[in-house]
Amino acid sequence: MFAERHTIQLPSFSKPAVKSQVTPPPSPAAIAQQWIASLESILLSKDASALGRVLHQDSWWRDMFALSWDIRTVHGLDKVSAYLSDNLTHTTPHNLRLRESGKFAPSLGTPIDGVEWIESMFDFETRVGRGSGMLRLIQGQDGVWKACMMYTALQELKGFEEKAWARRAHGGNNSLLGGAVKGNWLERRKRQMEFLDEEPTVVVVGAGQSGLNLGARLQALGTSVLLVDKNDRVGDNWRNRYRTLVTHDPVQYTHMAFMPFPANWPLFTAKDKLGDWFEAYASLMELNVWTKSYPKPGSTSYDDATKTWTVELVRGDGSTRTVHPKHVVLATGHAGEAKIPTFTGQSDFKGKAYHASWHQDASLTGDAAGKKVVVIGTGNSGHDIAQNFYENGAEVTMVQRRGTYVISAAKGLFMLHEGMYDETGPPIEDADIAGQSLPIPVQFALNVDLTTRIAEAEKENIEGLTKAGFKIDFGNDKSGIYRKYITRGGGYYIDVGCSRLIIDGKIAVKQSPDGISHFEEDALVLADGSKLNADIVVLATGYDNMRTSAKKIFGDVVADRLKDVWDLDEEGEVNAMWRPSGHPGFWFMGGSLALCRTYSRFVALQIKAIEEGLTH
Repeated sequence: MFAERHTIQLPSFSKPAVKSQVTPPPSPAAIAQQWIASLESILLSKDASALGRVLHQDSWWRDMFALSWDIRTVHGLDKVSAYLSDNLTHTTPHNLRLRESGKFAPSLGTPIDGVEWIESMFDFETRVGRGSGMLRLIQGQDGVWKACMMYTALQELKGFEEKAWARRAHGGNNSLLGGAVKGNWLERRKRQMEFLDEEPTVVVVGAGQSGLNLGARLQALGTSVLLVDKNDRVGDNWRNRYRTLVTHDPVQYTHMAFMPFPANWPLFTAKDKLGDWFEAYASLMELNVWTKSYPKPGSTSYDDATKTWTVELVRGDGSTRTVHPKHVVLATGHAGEAKIPTFTGQSDFKGKAYHASWHQDASLTGDAAGKKVVVIGTGNSGHDIAQNFYENGAEVTMVQRRGTYVISAAKGLFMLHEGMYDETGPPIEDADIAGQSLPIPVQFALNVDLTTRIAEAEKENIEGLTKAGFKIDFGNDKSGIYRKYITRGGGYYIDVGCSRLIIDGKIAVKQSPDGISHFEEDALVLADGSKLNADIVVLATGYDNMRTSAKKIFGDVVADRLKDVWDLDEEGEVNAMWRPSGHPGFWFMGGSLALCRTYSRFVALQIKAIEEGLTH
C-alpha cells in the first residue's frame, strides 16, 4: 500500500527579517495579482524552465483534468516543471483571474503555527474549457512571494456547458423539436425513459447518490444516460438498510448536484427520508431510471475496435433489452462485496451469525431482550448495530481488534466543516473547489492540528472510552478521520450515542488483537482463549474492493483490466475512482454524498470530452 508513504512534513520557509518601512507593504491582493500575472506570462511562453521564478523548490501542484485527462498530484519544482512542459502546448492555460471579492479573495492566513500564506481562488481558461483553482503563496528569506501549493481544476467544456442557470432549457411547447405535434413534454418523457428513439451513451449501474448525481451532470451536458438499479424503487439502497440509520454528515455538506436540500431540512437525515429524496430527485431531474433491472451476469462485453459496450439488461418483468453504450459506470456504492469471514466451528453455532450488511433491526431477530449479542468490529456499522441491540434489551459486547478513531457528531464533526460547509459558508460550488484544492498528503498533514483540537474539545468522551477499555486510534500520523476514510473506507466511528453507552458500561468492549479463534455451540472463542457466550454474532467486518463488484457483475475479462479501487497511488491520489479505471469506457463512481456531488462533475466532463473528441 502507498498510503503509509504519504505522511509528510509540511515545508517550512524562513521569513525575511523585518525591516523598518516608510511605506506600508503591498496588500495580499496586490501581491497575488503581481504573482498571477507572472505565472500567466510563463504559461503563455510555454517555458516551464522559468517556473522557478514563481514556484518554491518544494512546491505541490494538484491538477484535475485542466492540464491532463487525469487527477494528478506533482511534488517538487523539477517534477512540476516536467508535468507542465508535457502539457502546456495542448492545453494552453490563459486568462488567469483572481477572485476579487468573497471568502476566496486574496487574504493572508495561518493554516497552522509557523506557516503563513496568501491564499486566493482564481479562474482560468484552457484550449477546451474553463476552470478554477487555488493559489497559496509563501514569502521566502529573499522576500519573494512564491507558490508552495497550486490547484487547477476543469469546471466546464467550451461549447458543451451545463444546461443550467443562464443556459437553462426554455421548456415551453414552442421549444420542442418538431413542435408539440410530435409530442408534448410527458409524451416525449415516456419515450425517453424507454430509449425508444436512441441508444444510451452511458449506462450507470446503481441509482444511489453516486448514480443520481452523475446522471444529473451527464444530462445537463446533453449526454443520454440510462440508470439501472436492482431495487424496487429509487432510494431503496437506503430504505433497505438497518432501521435506525441516519446520515453521518450534516446537511450543509451533503447537498446534491443542482438541487440542494431545503433550508428547513434536518441536520442529519433518516434513511427512509433520504430514500424518498432520492426518488423525488430522480423524477425532478428527469433521470431515466429502470428499477428492478440489472446487467445479466456474463452478458457484458466491450469491443476495443468500436469502443462500444454490449450490455444485456434484465428488466423487472423478466424481459431483456440489449443496449450498446459507449461508457459503463459502476455506481453501486463506495465499497465492493461484503467481507464475510468464516471460522472453525461456525456451522455448530446454535445461535444466529450474520454480516452487518444483512442487519435490519434488532426487533426483527426475535425477542432481543436478554439475548447475548457479540458485535465483531467497531466502525460506524458496528457501533450503530450494538446500540440498536442494546436499545432492544440485549446484553451487548463489541470485539475490537485494532484501534478506532471516534469523533462526535455533536462537536468534532462540525469543527471539520466550520466556515466552509455550514450556515456561514461560501457558495457550495466554491466550497467544493477549495475543499479539494490541497494535495491529499498535505491535507493529512494539516489535519493533524485540527484532529488535536477536536480531541481537546472531546477530551471527556475520549478519556471515558479509554477508561472503559475502548482503544482510540488517531491514525499513524495522528491526522484523524479523512485519512482513514480515503485510504481504508473505514476504521472510524462518528458518535451518535453509542460512545456514552460504552462509557457507562452498558455496552462492553473486549480487545482481541489477534481476532477470533473459533465458534462453539453457544459461544465465540477469541484468539487468547477467552470465551464470549452468544446468542447472536454480528460480523461488522467491512467490505472488499469495488473491483470485486465489477467482477461479479461484468465478469473476469472486464475486471482483469481494471485497477484496484481506493487507497492511494504513488502520487497520493485515490486509485481508479472518478478517473481512468484501467479499462476504456469503464468508470468507478462512489463515495459519500458530498464526494459524489463534487466528483460527479469530473466524471461527467471526462465522458463528455471523450465523446466530443476533446481528449486527443
